[in-house]
Parts: sequence; C-alpha cells; structure tokens
Amino acid sequence: MRPAHRKSLPLGVLLLIAVCITGCGSNPIAPEVEDQGQPVPIDRDPDENPVDGPDPTSGASSAATESLLAAAEEAAGQQQHESAIVYLERAVRIEPRNPDLWLRLSAQYLASRSLLAAAQHAHKGIALAGDNPELQRRAWLLMADIEQAQGNFSQAQALRRRWGPVRG
Repeated sequence: MRPAHRKSLPLGVLLLIAVCITGCGSNPIAPEVEDQGQPVPIDRDPDENPVDGPDPTSGASSAATESLLAAAEEAAGQQQHESAIVYLERAVRIEPRNPDLWLRLSAQYLASRSLLAAAQHAHKGIALAGDNPELQRRAWLLMADIEQAQGNFSQAQALRRRWGPVRG
C-alpha cells in the first residue's frame, strides 16, 4: 500500500495569494480633486443622528456657534459676504441639523450672487425645518428671492403668495 501524499501548492502560487490578500487590506490613496468653485453637495441624511451639539429645536446654540454667528453678522453688515459665508460654514459644521444656520448661509450665498449654492442651502434648511411654520415660511420666502434672482419671476411670485401672508 502506498502512503497518502498531500499535494502542496507551488511556492509561487502561495506568494501570489499572500500578496493579493495583503493588498486587499490596504487603504487606497484617494485621488486629488481640483476645487472648481462649485458648492459641495450635501449628502447628509436629515434622519441621521446629529453630530455632538445642541438640539436645534431647543433654540440653544453652543458658545462657538454663537461666536461664529456674531462674526458672520458683523461681516455681512460690512458687505463682506465671503467672510460671512466662511463663518457660517464653520457654524454649520458644528450644528449640521440647525435649519437657521443653513438659511443664514443660503442668504449670504444669495447676497454674493452664488445662486446655485444659495438654492442648495435653502433646500437643506427647508428639509431640516420640519414642522416649524416660521422656519418653513422664512425658507420658502428665501427661495422666492433666489428664484427672482435667477429670473424666474412667476415662480418667485407664486412662492410669495403662498408663504408671504402670516397665517394665524
């Protein structure tokens, strides 16, 4: 009777498998993306858990957010819209679920004539406003201003008719 021999894989095949397995665990290097001045799409889900920070529905804001808001208001008052945008973007990173911050950011983009970014941020504010009628109203009136700036006068007028009157 013959003894049972185990067939073994050639050493080259074993090395190839080891290299493939090791390569699968490495982190690929992300290609550099050139900034083309376009707004970055917001890909956060409104139902996500918020990042650490105050609850936007409570009306409370962090001290950092309040400081950034004050700086943004001062810059906007001096017609320095780009600076105001920088401050507001920082505030949004601190409190990404705060619809008021998104609407303020949208208004500054509108003031700087960046209409696409203004519309994107206004829509984010609308999505986060939930059932708050005053925030909804403010957001849609901001959208009316954006529509008008884009030359869509009938759409702007329709939004103002619907959201302009205060309903009590």
